[in-house]
Amino acid sequence: MNVDQLPSALTSFSSMENIIGRRRIGFFLDFDGTLAPITSHPDLADLPAESRPILENLQQRHLVCVLSGRSLPDLKRRVGLSGLFYAGDHGYRISGPPGSGLDLRLGDEFRNDLESAGRRLRDALGSTHGVVLEMKELSLSVHYRLAGMKDEALIGKVVKEVAAGYPSLRVTAGKCVHELRPKLDWGKGDALLWIVSHLGCSREELCPVVIGDDLTDEDMFEAAAGWGVCVIVGAARRSTSAAFRLINTEEVADFLTTTGRMIRVEAAGGNPRENERS
Repeated sequence: MNVDQLPSALTSFSSMENIIGRRRIGFFLDFDGTLAPITSHPDLADLPAESRPILENLQQRHLVCVLSGRSLPDLKRRVGLSGLFYAGDHGYRISGPPGSGLDLRLGDEFRNDLESAGRRLRDALGSTHGVVLEMKELSLSVHYRLAGMKDEALIGKVVKEVAAGYPSLRVTAGKCVHELRPKLDWGKGDALLWIVSHLGCSREELCPVVIGDDLTDEDMFEAAAGWGVCVIVGAARRSTSAAFRLINTEEVADFLTTTGRMIRVEAAGGNPRENERS
């Protein structure tokens, strides 16, 4: 379904409760464009101050995982909460809270090719105004949000030409970004399923609430389809596997606050619908 045809997650709690039933909830959240507003430069993005206590409250009672294309160390630093699960580099790096025993590293053998491709892209695009090259542990992002529209086609062409020289890598697209990643059958959706499996949770026990804004998050929506609650952020006119939507990061914060409040009342034996009206 197209994004603009989806019902608001903020007015669909009854539908979500029917999906969740009596299962535990696990929150799987993208970072840029979902928890943190999109910025002109990737280094400027930060978790809003009002969102950190929301995540702190959720992590005390529920599985909370932040999944991102950012490197794992960068993602952990920007969120800054030790009780969360993290999946960086689109799921190639996974880390759980201290004592959880969850740790995953994939694709180290592709690092040399990524670095070589990065050098070629710097040579080819280093003088192009507005292009930001971001080398992470297991992916390479070419941001062009600050570039002129006249250069966008050229940037995309150069990225594809460079990637063609590395059969081990693939090109993916996002919001004003081209990314080079290892050519592995792995993504955020696989990371979600890996975390759930390694925590010993079945689909009958856990309901994933998945929130993301970009094409890379469709991976998670597809993985959770049929047994989770999938929410897309933004007003893009494209098809999606999500069933609900939120307009921006402020609505994401409101949704997480309300959902957490409803869950606490339900756990205490109260009426979540009464709490929603209060």
